Amino acid sequence: MRYTLAYYITPHGFGHAVRSLEVIRQLMASHENLDILVVSDLPQFLLDENVGRPLSQRRKRVDVGLVQKDSLQFDLEATRTSLADLYGRRHSVVEEEIRFFREKGVHAIVCDIPFLPFEAAALYGIPALGMSNFTWDWIYQAYARWDARWDALVEWIRESYEKCGHFLQLPMHGDCSACPRRQDVPLVARKVRRSRQETRRTLGCEADQKAYLIAFADLRLNDAAQRRLEAMSDTLFFYKKPLSFEFSNGRCLDAFSLPYTDVVAAMDGVITKPGYGIVSDCLVAGAPMIYTDRGFFPEYEILVQEMNRHLSTVYLPSADLYSGAWETALKNLEALPVRHVRVDDAGAAVCAEVIWKALGGAHA
Repeated sequence: MRYTLAYYITPHGFGHAVRSLEVIRQLMASHENLDILVVSDLPQFLLDENVGRPLSQRRKRVDVGLVQKDSLQFDLEATRTSLADLYGRRHSVVEEEIRFFREKGVHAIVCDIPFLPFEAAALYGIPALGMSNFTWDWIYQAYARWDARWDALVEWIRESYEKCGHFLQLPMHGDCSACPRRQDVPLVARKVRRSRQETRRTLGCEADQKAYLIAFADLRLNDAAQRRLEAMSDTLFFYKKPLSFEFSNGRCLDAFSLPYTDVVAAMDGVITKPGYGIVSDCLVAGAPMIYTDRGFFPEYEILVQEMNRHLSTVYLPSADLYSGAWETALKNLEALPVRHVRVDDAGAAVCAEVIWKALGGAHA
């Protein structure tokens, strides 16, 4: 028998996508009689880079996440307005998802971590699993403390999560208690495939040359900031599109055919904001981190605590990040001993097995 799984992925940040696609890759490698439909408006390159084979995608967004101004700043009022609009459309959204289940013959769903599909799955009568380190009600509840207009929206979201049949709770998690049946699972993260030396040779790094990864989806540095980085002529800075810089010691990774995790493992440090995906990559690779603040986001403190517990880290204020005043942070990081506390990163296989059993159990 062939099975069809609909996998919903929030496009809020790439961390949700990276870990979900690792689980999908595991499922596709283990079960040839499984068709997976990704439901998200994620960019196509993420799917191509992380799965390694064609993957069906239905370009639709069924959650709001946070409306971002850039990688570090978000607009809470725009977020609340968008969420209120989704609430107003909730019945039609659920009905559309049920039609999608029927048309595609969907046997089960997984969400990381949109909530409305749980409503549709409950009405349609198919298994519904979640996988994440937080649920959106926990994030939004933090803002409700200062603005009561969030309260009704948070309660609605919790009611949707209550229909999640099995929640795979990742490490470094917040309060996921809205999902009644939770199972702790190991870290879901991409594996390092190449040696540090091999990757650095491919990147053209000399033996005594410092190399750092700029890991942001969006970072706008003015000309003065870029000239400050260019003055650090003994250091190379690597980045991926859509980032675009014009300083002579900057290198775009799109010119190299290298997995992102291999690049992370080959760096002297990663310059980033604490997000689940990049923190997971650094934990697996043992990569030192220079991190900045990202506004008030409840996940932040949990991630920083785990980074400091497992890795060498240095804090870089956002004002210094934007001005290109990175040299002191780099020197401080280089003065630290490299720390790498091993983590259990077998989560993709564990999650894939639970999902597969849910599919089979539905038609046993």
